[in-house]
Amino acid sequence: MDKQFARGKQARRNVVGVAIGLHGAAEESLLAGVQRGDVESFNRLFLSHYPVVYGLLYRLVGDEADDLAQETFWRLYRRPPRAADSTVRAWLCRVALNLGHNALRGAGRRETYEVRYQAALPAGTESTLPEAAAQAADERRQVRAALARLTRREASLLVLRYGGASYREIAETLGVAPTSVGTMLRRAEAAFARAYRAIVGDGERSVPE
Repeated sequence: MDKQFARGKQARRNVVGVAIGLHGAAEESLLAGVQRGDVESFNRLFLSHYPVVYGLLYRLVGDEADDLAQETFWRLYRRPPRAADSTVRAWLCRVALNLGHNALRGAGRRETYEVRYQAALPAGTESTLPEAAAQAADERRQVRAALARLTRREASLLVLRYGGASYREIAETLGVAPTSVGTMLRRAEAAFARAYRAIVGDGERSVPE
């Protein structure tokens, strides 16, 4: 099993965009195989769901996403869920979001200080990065620092929605009623806007979409 995770980061990232579609009975059959310790069943679930898991984690924690994605799938291999609990994708997303949020809280505190440090630098201070790249990096730090200030559910709602999840998928992943997702998202977006503006120290600055 360890060999499955020793192929290197680039090899794992290469599966993004080539996910295998699995639904219903096929996925349940593969999950039953994982429960029996069948590596091939695990491999197929990995290829099917890794792009979504990695994408969610990257939005939360950036470069730590690969390590946390490995941990997520390691948990699937070691302690797979029961088929009746939820879909495999929903289970993986819950595990990934929990791992990501825990990592984000520590990183968010550090990134808040970095954002404020950068803002305090004298005008004209040179950066080792091109201006556009430096600006994009700053915005990513600001967004993740703001997400770290939200509750686990608020951050999960935003990451899932802006990762392309439907209301139904969000509801299944978070264990809430589909009819409540819209209201919860609006509240999470408002909480994010407040956190972001508090971090950048400018109440008039626009919140990134």
